[in-house]
Amino acid sequence: MKDDLVVGLDIGTTKICALVARLNEEGRLDILGVGKSSSRGVSKGLVTDIEETSQAVKEAMTLAELDAGLKASRVWVSIAGDHILAQDSRGFVKITGEDRTVAAKDVEEVMKEASQLVLPPDREIIHVLPQRFLIDGQDLVKQPIGMKGTHLGVGVHVVTASSAWRGNIENCVRRAGYESEGVVLQSLASAMATVLPQEEDLGVVLVDIGGGTTDLAIFLREGLRFTRVIAVGGSHITNDIAVGLHTTREKAEEIKVKYGTLSSARVRGREKIRVERIAGRGSYTIERKDLVRIIDPRMQEIFELVEKELTRSGYRDLLSAGLILTGGTSLLVGVKELAEDQLGLPTKIGEPHVERPEELTSPIYATVVGLVLYGIKRKEELVSEERLGMRIKEWLKEFF
Repeated sequence: MKDDLVVGLDIGTTKICALVARLNEEGRLDILGVGKSSSRGVSKGLVTDIEETSQAVKEAMTLAELDAGLKASRVWVSIAGDHILAQDSRGFVKITGEDRTVAAKDVEEVMKEASQLVLPPDREIIHVLPQRFLIDGQDLVKQPIGMKGTHLGVGVHVVTASSAWRGNIENCVRRAGYESEGVVLQSLASAMATVLPQEEDLGVVLVDIGGGTTDLAIFLREGLRFTRVIAVGGSHITNDIAVGLHTTREKAEEIKVKYGTLSSARVRGREKIRVERIAGRGSYTIERKDLVRIIDPRMQEIFELVEKELTRSGYRDLLSAGLILTGGTSLLVGVKELAEDQLGLPTKIGEPHVERPEELTSPIYATVVGLVLYGIKRKEELVSEERLGMRIKEWLKEFF
């Protein structure tokens, strides 16, 4: 049935990807259709041309629908950009039941209390994510419903976005002929597809290096503790290659994807690359190892910015599970090793936890797979109002 469909739409700086899925009778994820298009009208994660972006969204969605053989109407959309801000907040309420037992309504009330922030008129909350619950000051509480006490507290991580930039994203979706079910922070979606519960518990940082931004999300003890968006990503590397080799951005992207490397040791001999100059001015050849001298400084800059944010977070020394890299730039040869050398953290490439199609196990699909998982969890949350509010906690630990 159409109502069973869950659709993810990742609007990135370099690509737009749509994924149509549903849960089968065994409770497993069935991927029904995938569609991609080149992104247009998006810069550093922000929509800069609504008409261009809506057309690119329509192309990706049409391909996904044709692949699935089904028509979709509503989508979960990613949101990124350096307008994203986050802060921690707390809420406390009295437990009102006659026997002082925590009920779902108490959890709902304390979540509302923690969400009461004074925001500028041009900002809005997109996520309120529980970090820990407290009962009478005791904070080792994972599931408060059914426990006894007099006061219930919660610590939450509140993510906010520019109302205008969020509106631009949803306007693009609407112009393409679809409705937005909601926006999801890009790094949160990517984490849902790649981070394991034990990694989240021990302490892990997800670094999603997309086209226009690098998004960080730190998890510790089953909670999202810190998020940050850095306005530097893979498109900056593409631009460096275009400028350094006097070629177009399109050709520079091809060279990056096909030959990009951060390790001269991994280049065979004097391997050559043909480069086409701009506007038909002929072509010339370079050695592949020359790319290292262009790409490496920018990647070092990205990891330096990551290091600053990790230090600023206060969780730098608590990341026992290390670092997970996702996004297209994580596919560059040698990027894992550079991250380990520069950040001093054990690093792995984050592959989405899906069985098929195999194409979707690439880290470039982490966000769109996570959007679908997020949508499925939201559907589960809404099945029973008795569990309202508690499902948010479970989204962060019950990865599919």
